[in-house]
Amino acid sequence: KLKIHLISLAVIALILLAGNIISSSSQQRILIYVSSFGFLALLSLIFVLMIPLLAKLKTNNLTTYLLENIKWIGIYAFVFASIHVFLVSNFLFEWDFAEIAENPYRILGILAFLILALMTATSNKFSIQILGKNWKRIQNLIYIALILVIIHSFNIGVIFMKNTAVKIIVLILAVLVIAKKIRYWKSSK
Repeated sequence: KLKIHLISLAVIALILLAGNIISSSSQQRILIYVSSFGFLALLSLIFVLMIPLLAKLKTNNLTTYLLENIKWIGIYAFVFASIHVFLVSNFLFEWDFAEIAENPYRILGILAFLILALMTATSNKFSIQILGKNWKRIQNLIYIALILVIIHSFNIGVIFMKNTAVKIIVLILAVLVIAKKIRYWKSSK
């Protein structure tokens, strides 16, 4: 678990450092931070969903390690999303929730964030015991969150999501993991 924590903290530090090096103004720096943490949250969600697929393709020390730490990788996806939401709320909208809610794509981002918050709050042994089968249903909301985040980021993403190639890659990966889950749901019925 220590490696996951160190890697995640290092990524946060690198984004902050890169923003300071790349940008010439505080406004540009905030835009880099907002876009970077939002994109990192999206990539982390996709990565969490791809871990079981990777483990099925190839079982080795890395995929075993990732499976053992999938919960923490998911929690860090929420941490990255939380940083993104804080930066947007504080620096772009100065906590004006009415202005934030004016855009339907921002609302989709908020809904995805709330789903991730629920998933993170219930990723513990106590919640598993209390919720029983409902725990798995809550954790499966990640697929809805992923769809919402993709729609959100494709429509209002500023830096990374303006690149068509990036959009195509994200879409292909998302379709892959969602299709795999749909096939699993159909076969288990």
